[in-house]
Amino acid sequence: MKHHYVPQLYLRGFTADNGRLQVYDKKHNNFKKDKETPKTVLFEKHRNTIEVNGVRTDKLEKLYSSIETPLGQLFDKIRKGISQEELITENGIYLLKIFVATQFWRMPLLDFFADDYIRKLDLSQFGDRITVNNEPIGQVQEITQLIESSKGFRHSFRSFYLPLLTFDLRVHKSDFDCWRLHTVSPEFGCWDNFLTGDNPLIFEDVAEMFSFKSKFILPLSKTQLVTYSPSRNNHGEFPPIFSTKLAMVMNSQSQKYLVGANREYMAKIIELQESMYGSEGLYNLRQELFEYL
Repeated sequence: MKHHYVPQLYLRGFTADNGRLQVYDKKHNNFKKDKETPKTVLFEKHRNTIEVNGVRTDKLEKLYSSIETPLGQLFDKIRKGISQEELITENGIYLLKIFVATQFWRMPLLDFFADDYIRKLDLSQFGDRITVNNEPIGQVQEITQLIESSKGFRHSFRSFYLPLLTFDLRVHKSDFDCWRLHTVSPEFGCWDNFLTGDNPLIFEDVAEMFSFKSKFILPLSKTQLVTYSPSRNNHGEFPPIFSTKLAMVMNSQSQKYLVGANREYMAKIIELQESMYGSEGLYNLRQELFEYL
């Protein structure tokens, strides 16, 4: 019944030593009780349950598990302290792109947009990127008919076709210089609390992100994050203020829930953001953050 829209394999990297998560509810402006775990947050009941020929099924949830198996192995290594050389490989970059693409279309904040987007999508523009029985997907009449007639199929299409069609998942030679892993240094132990939320992907330009040409930040755990910079201006160490601005941006773009390991730190971030930027200065905040890339 509990279908996560941010996977547990990712959320495990943000827990405190006791395995708990702190969750700030933005709608009610308060923290949830200190009993949350990756299993109990960022899910909706029956989110991936669809109707096929009059029968309800959660097969989509099981299909997600097949994608999450290699991603789970990657995030296990990240939590144990993966290095730049271990992560920024052809396979590592490919898995990061897969995570970004699937997570993007998985988020509830796109619910009102995705269904209409799929209905209007010209599948012929994708050529033979995906084929069905050796036919380009845009030429398969059954696919176009199902998109028009079946809400359940559109949900399935959104989950497993759109990530492959809309994102460039190829690993290019230039990627090895543009992707960078950043790990909190031990001497800055007080800053080992990167945050995440129900919208964990931080893009400078969403339109350019589909081709991975936009500056981009993804916290991987409470101590590690990965950045993408087309200008390759992300190879140095970031100052502590970067972590503060990153946390504020994560809070500002989270739709309902902000998630982290340290409640006191999260409360200070929320208070600091309001006092420094309010609701009208968020554009400037994002600009300041991406200046480091």
